[in-house]
This record gives sequence, C-alpha cells and structure tokens, in this order.
Amino acid sequence: MKIGLPIAIAAVAIGAGAYYFSVNPGSIPTPGPGPGPVPTPIPGDCSGPGDSCGPGYTCIEKCGPPVVREGDPPPGYYCATNDVASQPRNCPICLASNAMIGTPWGDVSVKDLQAGDVVWSLDPDGKKMAQPVLAVAKTPVSSSHQVVDLKLSDGREAWVSANHPTTDGRLVGELKAGDTYDGASVLSAELVPYWDDATYDLLPDGDTGYYFANGILLKSTLKN
Repeated sequence: MKIGLPIAIAAVAIGAGAYYFSVNPGSIPTPGPGPGPVPTPIPGDCSGPGDSCGPGYTCIEKCGPPVVREGDPPPGYYCATNDVASQPRNCPICLASNAMIGTPWGDVSVKDLQAGDVVWSLDPDGKKMAQPVLAVAKTPVSSSHQVVDLKLSDGREAWVSANHPTTDGRLVGELKAGDTYDGASVLSAELVPYWDDATYDLLPDGDTGYYFANGILLKSTLKN
C-alpha cells in the first residue's frame, strides 16, 4: 500500500500498558517566531506629539529655558516619563505679578523683593522664622500664559502657575475643590488668562524654601 505522508507512531504509557496512535506530522503546528525585542526608552529629544519614546515615556513639549515668548521659536520636544507627561503643563512655574510676600514688616510685592531682603519662611519642623532671600527670578511669558486662581475657604486667594510646587509634594494645578491645603479647604483652583508679561519667584534661605504668597504657604521653584 502506498502512503502519501509519513506516519509517526507515538506510544503513551497509561497504567500498566502502552497505547499507540498515529500522528500526521503535517498536522503538528510549527512554532512561530518569539516576541520581538522590547523597545528601549529613548532619552533626549523627540520630534513631536505621537513620536515614539519607548514604553513608559511620552513625547511632550519643553517648557524651556528659554521660556517661549511672542516671536520666539517653539521650544522643541523631549521624552518624559508618563507620570511627568500627565501633569498639568503650563510654563513657566512661578507666581503672578500681584503676589504679596509675607515679611516681618508686612506684605511686600514680589516684584519689589531683592536678594538680602527678609521674608517669613518655615523650618522643617513647621516653625515660622525670618529668613533672608537668597535669589529672585523674573521669567517672561507669552500672551497665552495662564495661572491658577487658587481660592481657599478662609478667604485667602493667590494666582500661581499650574506647575508651581506646593509644600506637600503636589503641584498647584493638581489642587481641586474639596482638597485640604495649608490648613483650609480649597474652594476652587481654576486656570485663568494671565494679565502680565512676566512671572516671579524667590528663594528664602533655610532647608525648606517655603514662603507665604498672599498668605498661602508655597515652595520656591528655585529650591534644588
């Protein structure tokens, strides 16, 4: 008898005996190629939204420096971790020009502060203390810049860029109505158009970099 395909005989031991069955080799699936190599995250720059940066990374626009002003070229893009890319991106990250900074002699406009002036700060134990200002910063912004209008339940209100750090590890742009911050409830935290051409910040001496803007405790963006 002529057989078109070779037959493989297999034996399977069950209990005390062996049972035989035939297998057509053509019916045995051939293993396919294994999974491809996992792409590695691409550090550095990328070309724009949608460009691949590898798993766990997203291509987002840079904030600067320099901060983009009217007529400046776009700042380009870079690969950021997904948690950074998901945060509110509103550059730069400083105070509005109407911020009043608490000092031992009363509130002073952030625009008037200079290195060497003394402001109220907190030490790591939460003790209020007077500290000299080590540095001040003024950052130009575009006409499309926005700030968060932060209103607290005790009447305090400040206008701060969304990526400005709070004293409890959050960003101002992450605060929402009902949250607790600086001993009060957040009534609202909404982005509004900014009215000036620059934002401001300061760095008090000490271990925390904390200061009071319109009575609200914030952390300096100049603190390393």
